[in-house]
Amino acid sequence: MRQYMALMLAVLVGGGCGLLLDNPAPEEARVVIDGDAETEVRIITSTVFVSAVNEEGVTRVQLFEADTIVTTLPYRRTFDIQEDHRFFAEAARLDVDVQNLTMQVYLDDRKQFDEGGILIEGAPFRFVYMFNQAVTQEIEVL
Repeated sequence: MRQYMALMLAVLVGGGCGLLLDNPAPEEARVVIDGDAETEVRIITSTVFVSAVNEEGVTRVQLFEADTIVTTLPYRRTFDIQEDHRFFAEAARLDVDVQNLTMQVYLDDRKQFDEGGILIEGAPFRFVYMFNQAVTQEIEVL
């Protein structure tokens, strides 16, 4: 009986160790931006930044490194975030308002952001993710 109990305990502990060693942080972020075909937008992405929520409930972001591109819609790209465990994405208009734009961000296969509508000057679509840290919908880039 003791051997049986010892064997069961070993199986339970061994199986539980796998749960403790699994990293729950997502490995990739996928950005999907759709809208009127051939519409130009500016996209900023980063995994090297800090952010914090201030007393007014605004998430403030300080980018240290970022990629900025001007591209035409539709836009799809996957980013490796395993090392930094954070991701920032922004879609902004260029010269004219974009009447029909949808921005979605997936962490691994889970949709975490889904915004759509008119993209106007001074009101870009922004997404911030930091593993195990709270962020708000209102995001300000410093």
